[in-house]
Amino acid sequence: MKRDEILSDIRGSQSIVIVDDLPDNLRLLTAILTESGYKVRPAPNGNRALATICKDPPDLILLDIMMPEMDGYEVCRQLKADQRTRDVPVIFLSALNEVFDKIKAFKAGGVDYIAKPFQVEEVLLRVNTHLMICAQQRALELQNQELIEQTALITEQKEKLALLATTDSLTGLSNRRDFLDKAQLEEKRFKRTNNSFALLILDVDHFKQVNDTHGHDTGDQVLVAIARTLEKTLRVNDLPARWGGEEFVCLLPETEAEGAVFVAEKIRAAIEDHKHQYNNVAISVTVTLGVHVYDGSDAIKECLSSADAALYEGKKRGRNQVVLADNFC
Repeated sequence: MKRDEILSDIRGSQSIVIVDDLPDNLRLLTAILTESGYKVRPAPNGNRALATICKDPPDLILLDIMMPEMDGYEVCRQLKADQRTRDVPVIFLSALNEVFDKIKAFKAGGVDYIAKPFQVEEVLLRVNTHLMICAQQRALELQNQELIEQTALITEQKEKLALLATTDSLTGLSNRRDFLDKAQLEEKRFKRTNNSFALLILDVDHFKQVNDTHGHDTGDQVLVAIARTLEKTLRVNDLPARWGGEEFVCLLPETEAEGAVFVAEKIRAAIEDHKHQYNNVAISVTVTLGVHVYDGSDAIKECLSSADAALYEGKKRGRNQVVLADNFC
């Protein structure tokens, strides 16, 4: 229910429990409030009142003070101690008109006090006022809940957009943009720690033949399989990414030349050994890798160009091999 609907539905849907041990008072108040459009439940004593209120909490309670067995103060105290009924407003309605009595009523948890003999107009005005306050509180709670839900939805959408902005849609790996951002962070870390890191570029050998022979869908599945192989082969702190087309890149933090070549060779062998089964056809592919170890003398893009040059040197040498860019940067 929306805020405006709640505020316009003060009467007709809201219920009131009247607690009074005098039958004439119960009949009179019931008639007045029913005629005004409220749903009314009378209760002749405190025990009956607690039973009906706890079973089905109303929107408002009119509570007499002087009653046998259990007075109104005690009824109110028990209601306020119960989580189910503690927020239901209680208006005391009593012939006791001393300041002491009123203070005691408010300390017990009442929100208002009407002295007997009462005026019908006063009762209706106070009842309407407190029901309006309750309706406004519910409307605010609804608005707050809607705001919480909208904020959660916006946060979720932002996270999805951020993921899309940094992830390759086919393989699920980081994309070129995210890889460059991470590599630049590693470059800054090198300036603080002087710990080398390696950059790998790999390209699928004769990938055009895969597409031409088996179709682009099969080619895409091969790229996805290579992405999973990279994830399984690399360390947790390493970052594989799709560079574009059939090219992939890897960032290896805190890695020297010997370790980088070892990892690159491990990747090459794992991809060569993997058999791709598509439409009952076994496909094998190989990759060529170029390796560059960052030493602080060149920017990231120049080092990637160096690794790329090493990659193409490997293509010239016959493919399916690893080349260290010691003479290409």
